[in-house]
Amino acid sequence: MTNKSFTRVLALDLHPRCFGYVVVESPDRLLDWGVRSYRREGNPRDALIHRRLKPLIEMWKPKFLVIRGARTAPPKQRLMRQRFIKRVAAEAKKYRVCVRIGSGQLENLTKYENARRIAEHFPALKGRLPPKRKAWESEHYRMSIFTAAALAIAQTLNESAAGWGSPNPPRAVA
Repeated sequence: MTNKSFTRVLALDLHPRCFGYVVVESPDRLLDWGVRSYRREGNPRDALIHRRLKPLIEMWKPKFLVIRGARTAPPKQRLMRQRFIKRVAAEAKKYRVCVRIGSGQLENLTKYENARRIAEHFPALKGRLPPKRKAWESEHYRMSIFTAAALAIAQTLNESAAGWGSPNPPRAVA
């Protein structure tokens, strides 16, 4: 019998006032998931980092923090997102957590189809799968859980293929 050592991965799908997250130890072992938000007055980014993200890092002590990469957005929004990602990365580095940027899609399918596949992969998430979105509806807030889960699966599969101690990690944040 071989003893496999698993590495914990915390994956985030960041939005301006909330983030979806999952914590996994392997592509098949889901530990925690959810959506954290901050809807009060003040700077929501600071509150998200210090009141919502920091306790997750302290509780789960992940080795990797994976953040969904840049989306197509106007330059001002893209700059704000990059600053937010850098602040999240700085907080994670205080706890010696490696930060990686990834893509939230497993394949070139719709977001809902990817979410459905994630729910099949992790049966605990089946009850959290939001209904399919109509063209006139906004995205359901729980969809970010499934985007984060896709990030986590992709990260664990990349690391298991390259080895967790790979000297050339895929796109780390400085």
